[in-house]
Amino acid sequence: MAEHPQTHPAPSKPGAYPRGPERSSGARIRHKLSSNENPLGASPAAVADIQAAAEGLWEYPPFLDDELRSALAAHHGRGLTPDHFVTGNSGCDVLNLIARAFLVPGDEAVICRPTFPIYETTARAAGATIVPVDLPADTFRYDVDALLAAVTPATRLLYLCSPNNPTGILLSAQQWAGILAGLPERVIIVFDEVYYHFITAADRPDPLADAADGANVLVVHSFSKAYGLAGLRLGYAAGKPELVAQAAALRLPFHINALCFAAGLAALKDDAHVARTVEVTLAGRDWLYGQLRELGLEAWPSQANFVLFRCPTSAPAAAWAEKLQGHGILVRPAFGLPDCLRVSVGLPEANQAFIDALGTLLE
Repeated sequence: MAEHPQTHPAPSKPGAYPRGPERSSGARIRHKLSSNENPLGASPAAVADIQAAAEGLWEYPPFLDDELRSALAAHHGRGLTPDHFVTGNSGCDVLNLIARAFLVPGDEAVICRPTFPIYETTARAAGATIVPVDLPADTFRYDVDALLAAVTPATRLLYLCSPNNPTGILLSAQQWAGILAGLPERVIIVFDEVYYHFITAADRPDPLADAADGANVLVVHSFSKAYGLAGLRLGYAAGKPELVAQAAALRLPFHINALCFAAGLAALKDDAHVARTVEVTLAGRDWLYGQLRELGLEAWPSQANFVLFRCPTSAPAAAWAEKLQGHGILVRPAFGLPDCLRVSVGLPEANQAFIDALGTLLE
């Protein structure tokens, strides 16, 4: 068997997700910029339909998710059908379904670092060994050769996050084509694309189109970001029907509640809210990036709804997050980067308050 990078030891409990700062932490919080939530709030259409659906909470929701999957197929086009989709209670739930469906003890899962820790959480819980591939610390750009070199005969899943969380870096179309061409047929790509609404780069992959063409890819999306439904927990994956069916077989009956059904269907039609969300987010993202650079801080251009930056001194990111919390601003230490913070894009007044607080701390 080919050699591959040293793996991490299994944690005492399956990959605990690092809890971020919350409003209930005791401090008076003016602006929460720690969880990549929609600064405009939930889709108004979704809220209205949730209120209407609440009158029927005495009834069970639909046994199956046929209507939602049909709506997703119509929304995304590309020749996708309802059989190309599996739904779940958030993108995290879908990631868990995928790990349980395709990983067994002895399998390996290739994961780039830094990235969203739920990939490792769910893969370890399924008994897989993690094969990490560290992204270059200066650019955090994907290295296709390093990814392919990490694949062994035991590799079953390869995880990609684009735009990546916490870096905001995008996988290019050429890099994506190289990964598709270089992987053995047995390897399934899990492509987390939950921030796709905020991509402005022309050089971007289209993994949904490849899923429709039968590629070994499962594309994960969420209603938490652009639709503003993080509190409801609703997500889905798209892939060729034979892969989707294996993940869907693990769901329980009535797996999507009635409020999520109503909200998801309404949100998919609320183009105005998504457009306004994207407009506000892109303007705020560019402004934050520019302001961080003006403060003399190292920041990375983002294709998501947040910006990653390196802390100004040798003090750890957690200490800087605590200082900002003292000014009423919640931000998050970046996953796997102890000297970096990730700030979510908020409304203009929240973004300004964050920069003002950071500037004061730097004086």
